[in-house]
Amino acid sequence: MRQFNLLHWHVQLFNSHFLFKRLNLVISQLCLKLPARTINRDCLLQLIFGAMLFLVCSSAVMAKEVPPPNFLVVLCDDLGYGDLECYGHPVIETPRLNQLATDGARMTSFYSAAPVCSPSRAGLLTGKIPNRVGIYDFILPYGSKKGHQGDNRCDVHLPRDEKTIASLLKEAGYATCLSGKWHLNSRFNHPSQPHPGDAGFEHWFGTFNNASPTHKDPKNFIRNGEKVGKLEGFSCQLV
Repeated sequence: MRQFNLLHWHVQLFNSHFLFKRLNLVISQLCLKLPARTINRDCLLQLIFGAMLFLVCSSAVMAKEVPPPNFLVVLCDDLGYGDLECYGHPVIETPRLNQLATDGARMTSFYSAAPVCSPSRAGLLTGKIPNRVGIYDFILPYGSKKGHQGDNRCDVHLPRDEKTIASLLKEAGYATCLSGKWHLNSRFNHPSQPHPGDAGFEHWFGTFNNASPTHKDPKNFIRNGEKVGKLEGFSCQLV
C-alpha cells in the first residue's frame, strides 16, 4: 500500500481554498499530537473526514448561536461637522450622541454623497453617486412653480426598481423600517411615484419633507400609505 507523508501531502492539497485552509489548520493541529511517521491512505482519509465533519458541525453551531446584528442608521439634515458636543461645540449639549461616540467610533475624516437632503439620501440608500439615480438636488413638491423653471425638479423621484440597502436587507431576512423624512420623490404617497415601501421598507412612518405646519403637533405624517392626522408632540420625539 502506497505511503504518504502526512504533513507534506495535506499542505499541498488544501492550500488554495479558504475552507480547506481551515481544514488544513485543524489537521495540522492533529498532526502535532501524532508520532512523527507516515500513515496509509485509509488512515489519512479518515483523518480528513473527521476534520471536515468537525468544521461543518462547528460552523452550524456558530451560525445558530450568532444571529445577524440589528442596526439603526440615523441621517441628519443640515448637520455641520462641529454642531455636536462630541465634535467640539461649546454650547449645544448632545449627551446621547456623546455616549454613542464614546461607546463606538467617532469619524473625523469622511464624505457625504451631497450637501443637501434628497441626493444625500439617494446616495446613502443606493451606494451610488446621486446623479446616477437621477437625483441631483433637493426635490421640490409636485406642482411647484419653481420646479417648472427649467430643471423639472418637481418630477424627480428615486427609480422604482432601484436596489437599496433596505431592499437587500429585506431579501436577507431583515425586518426594515423608515421613520422620518423621506424626500425621495415629488408626489409623496401618490401611486404615480414610488414610496418607501417600494424601496424595501416594510414599515414606514414619515413625511415628504419637513413636518407641517410646524414641528410641534404636525399633521402631515403618513404611516404605510395612510394619513395619520394631527399628532401631539414634537416631530423629533414622534419619529
